[in-house]
Amino acid sequence: MTMRLGALRADYLSGLRTYLEDESEAGLAHAYELGRRAMIDGLGLLDMAALQRAALDTLVLPATSNDRPRFMEASTAFFNEVLAPFELSIEGYRAALSASEERFQLAVSGAMAGLWDWNPQTDEIYFSPHFKRIMGYEDNELPNERHAHFDAIDTRDFERVTALLKSHLEHRQTYDVQYRVRTKSGDLRWVHSRGQAQWNEAGVPYRMVGWILDINDRKFDEEALRTSREEMRRLSAHILRVREEEKARIARELHDDLGQQLTALKMATSMLEHGGRADRPWPPQGALNGMYTMIDDLVESIRHIAADLHPVMLDDLGLIPAIDHLIDEFSGRYRIRVIRHIDPDAIAFNRECRIGMFRMVQEALTNVARHSGATEVVLDIVRADPHCIVRIVDNGRGAPTDKPKGRHSFGLLGMRERAALLGGEIRISTEPGAGFALTAILPLASIEAKDTS
Repeated sequence: MTMRLGALRADYLSGLRTYLEDESEAGLAHAYELGRRAMIDGLGLLDMAALQRAALDTLVLPATSNDRPRFMEASTAFFNEVLAPFELSIEGYRAALSASEERFQLAVSGAMAGLWDWNPQTDEIYFSPHFKRIMGYEDNELPNERHAHFDAIDTRDFERVTALLKSHLEHRQTYDVQYRVRTKSGDLRWVHSRGQAQWNEAGVPYRMVGWILDINDRKFDEEALRTSREEMRRLSAHILRVREEEKARIARELHDDLGQQLTALKMATSMLEHGGRADRPWPPQGALNGMYTMIDDLVESIRHIAADLHPVMLDDLGLIPAIDHLIDEFSGRYRIRVIRHIDPDAIAFNRECRIGMFRMVQEALTNVARHSGATEVVLDIVRADPHCIVRIVDNGRGAPTDKPKGRHSFGLLGMRERAALLGGEIRISTEPGAGFALTAILPLASIEAKDTS
């Protein structure tokens, strides 16, 4: 018997490994043949259970937390197919029923699942110790009563769970559901539950065995990913819209400003084609002065448009002088006082970070002017090893933290993306009547120039 079991073990592991990779019908057919061979060799259900447990320890337990639930489901399907030949015989079928709880326990133990065993006729139920731990209870704290779990199901999911359970018992549809439960501490957690009932010859369910898995972290990650994708989609659409608006703005400035000035210059130049009188100098000094003024205005307009597209001062003088110039223009335009706490020698900013940091400060000040109603802003750029802290605080009206995001939130989203590109993060602190505080925490390793001396 031992030799036959040993020979089967290698084939079992090889077949399950292949099935975990592709979950094909051929893999299940191979599992059935393994079960038939075991039955012919005189092996029993306990021998098969031992093989399954060894396979779980070898193939499923070492898997990552993301792959383990899927591997667990696939290995359970493979194991059930191995047991199918035993269940086709009357004696084997009865043995499989009597061992159903042990079989389920073996199938789920490697996946850290909580087992439940329920009698729909008497309403008696058993919760395994790990089931209770998932719910936040010790083994002696949660009674083995169905309402102990059903009362903990979140009201938003209760009808869906009970409807699926009813469909499984009455119509033998699959019972596989994810829902939220309230734990002993009062927190809501996501669980994944699957179950399988047994029916008598009259079609009446007399037993149902299943498990639950704690998938709260996975649901949190899925929600965070969904939110991130939605924000990226909205940000991409916003960027496209801003790009088109920027093109339209530049076109207007070129047409309305440069176009008009060039037209006026052309008209003034055309006057030189007409000769003057002998008693009057030509060309008139006033006309020349006017043309010089027009040329100066043209140069200033070109510099203004270029500065909006990319502040030349960033490349010529560096980040802090460019921010100082930005603040001076901001204060002069909006009559908002800006108190600066900046040590220009504390950090030697590298060239790669300058435009990102400049745009973050620029966007923060723009939001203050547009939305805050503030009269004063405090700007800090300080070194706090191993970070650089950029903090913009206004004394404006503030905003409720639970307010839905509006169009101006794209500015904040853009700042978050810029900070993330520099390896940092943005933190917001605000409430109605208490102003708005934005803090960028940026690692010095990504923004400080490397010392090459």
